[in-house]
Amino acid sequence: MRGELAGRGAAVTGAASGIGLAIATRFSELGLRVVLADIDGDGAERAAQQLRTAGGEAHGVVVDVADAESVDAFAAHADELVGPVQVLVNNAGVVTGGPTWEIPLSEWHRVIDVNLWGVVHGIRAFVPRMIEAGAGGHVVNIGSMASVVPHAGLSPYVASKHAVLGISDALRAELAANGSGVGVTLVMPGRVRTGMVPEGAPAADVAEMVVAAIGDDRPYVFTDPTRIAEVEARFARILQVDDPAT
Repeated sequence: MRGELAGRGAAVTGAASGIGLAIATRFSELGLRVVLADIDGDGAERAAQQLRTAGGEAHGVVVDVADAESVDAFAAHADELVGPVQVLVNNAGVVTGGPTWEIPLSEWHRVIDVNLWGVVHGIRAFVPRMIEAGAGGHVVNIGSMASVVPHAGLSPYVASKHAVLGISDALRAELAANGSGVGVTLVMPGRVRTGMVPEGAPAADVAEMVVAAIGDDRPYVFTDPTRIAEVEARFARILQVDDPAT
């Protein structure tokens, strides 16, 4: 999304902590009017209060991204608070682990419902509003290195993040074709220092990359360039097809 970001409305899911909070914080520092959404509504409001104390306009709301009605209500409320929302960050995510055949179906559903359906619900709730407003916009989907490099022991997470890559590419092409001026960026973080991960890139650095990607209308962001070789190697293996004639 080209142009000045200050004064625009933004909505960030999973914003009570981690990458989501870092992105919301950077948005607020740049003058965006931010709605922080999280299943932890109290945490979202505490984070929003911190941003207000620092001089920003921020609102915390409780949202279950796995529930379509909750996200629809969130979109309507966000437009009332800071609208029109022109920047959406689908960040909320969860992870589970174990051998693929042993992971309980309940855990498969939990991860897919948040990581995949949460993105779908966000797109369906916010993108039509962006198109109708006619002022452009940007959708940021937070994927993972698992969007392009599989990790044993994390099948539900890998499946969900692979799907977010495909959805982001399809959505980008559709929005480019309709001339809406709404861009799409997929962010693929490596290890990011959050409450769950003690080592990695600072979440604030990822937030800065997100802001730059929105400004440049960049389709993909790798937060750890040193891991791009893994992506190249993975796709080289996929493209290495034995000649059946030999």
